[in-house]
Amino acid sequence: MHPANPTAGLPEDAPLVAVWRGALVESVHRGRVAVCAPAGELVEAMGDPDAYVYARSSAKPFQAIPLLLSGAADDLGLTDEELAVVCASHNAEEPHLAAIRSILERAGLSEDDLQNGAHPPIYAPAAAELAREGEEPGQVHGNCSGKHAGMLALCVHEGWETVGYRDPDHPAQQWILEIVARVCGLQRDEILLAVDGCGAPAFAMPLKNLAVGFARLATGENLPDALAGAARRIRGAMREHPYMVAGTGRLDTAVMQATDLVAKGGAEGVFAAASPEGWGLALKISDGAMRAVRPAALALLARRGVEVPEAPGPLPVEDLHGVPVGRIEPLL
Repeated sequence: MHPANPTAGLPEDAPLVAVWRGALVESVHRGRVAVCAPAGELVEAMGDPDAYVYARSSAKPFQAIPLLLSGAADDLGLTDEELAVVCASHNAEEPHLAAIRSILERAGLSEDDLQNGAHPPIYAPAAAELAREGEEPGQVHGNCSGKHAGMLALCVHEGWETVGYRDPDHPAQQWILEIVARVCGLQRDEILLAVDGCGAPAFAMPLKNLAVGFARLATGENLPDALAGAARRIRGAMREHPYMVAGTGRLDTAVMQATDLVAKGGAEGVFAAASPEGWGLALKISDGAMRAVRPAALALLARRGVEVPEAPGPLPVEDLHGVPVGRIEPLL
C-alpha cells in the first residue's frame, strides 16, 4: 500500500488555520484531513490522505486492546476508569494518578516499574501544587503513564519480562503492532516504526488509515468478533469517562463530553475522532503546532454536522496586557 519510500518528499497539504494580528494574516497553519468509513472508503480529504503520519498518542486506544483480548483487564479487575486512563494523555490530576497507581497495584507492581519518562503535569495547577510541595515530577506524572501501566499489566498477566516491555521486539509490542495494523486496515510491514516521546514504539501510517481505525473503534465494524468486542469496550470506557482520557480544559475530554464521538489527540498536531454513525476523521497539522488543532478540529467536526462543545470560530490572540490584538481562525 505504501510507496517504496514513504519518507521521500513533502506531502501535499492545504491551509487550515490562519493567525491574524490586526488586519494582517501573520501565520498560516497547513495540514491534511481524511474522513473514512469503517470498510476503508475515503469520504472526504484535504491534502494528501495517503501520505504517512505518526499517529502518536492517537494510537493509544488501539494499544490498549491487547489488555482486553488477553483477559488481563478482567482477571485484574480493572475498572472502566482505569481502562480509560490506559488510553490517556492525561493531565496528571489526582484522579488520573490514583487510577494509574491502582492498575500497578493490581498487577503487583509500583511506580518504579514505569519507563515512560517524567515531566511536570500538563495541567498547570497540578504542576504548581507539585512544586509547592517540593516534589520533583515522577514517572507517574508523565502523560503516557496510563498506557505504560497497561502494558506492564499485560506483561504480568502473560508472564512476560517487564524490564524490556518498551522494546519493539518484546511480545507485548509485537502484539500491539499486530492490533494497530489490523484495526487500521494495514499489514504489519506497512506500518513504519519509530520511538515515541515516552520511549515506546510510535506508529506511522497513511492518514486515511488512522481515520479508518477510528471509524472501526467507534462502530466495531469490519473487525473479527473478539476484536470488535474489545474495541467497543475501549470506546465505551473512553466515552463514559472522558475526563480520564485527558482532563480539565483538554479538547479530547470536551469533545467526548459534548458529543457522541470518541476522540483522541496526539503530539505534533494530530487529532482523530469518530462517530457511531460510521465515519472516522483524522487531522494532521503539518507544522505540528498544537494551537491550530482545536480550531481546525472543531471546524471539521461542525462541517460534518456535529454539535461541537464550542463555536468553531475565531480564538483571541492577546498581548501581555490581556488585550485582544488578533485571532486564530479556521479556514474551512
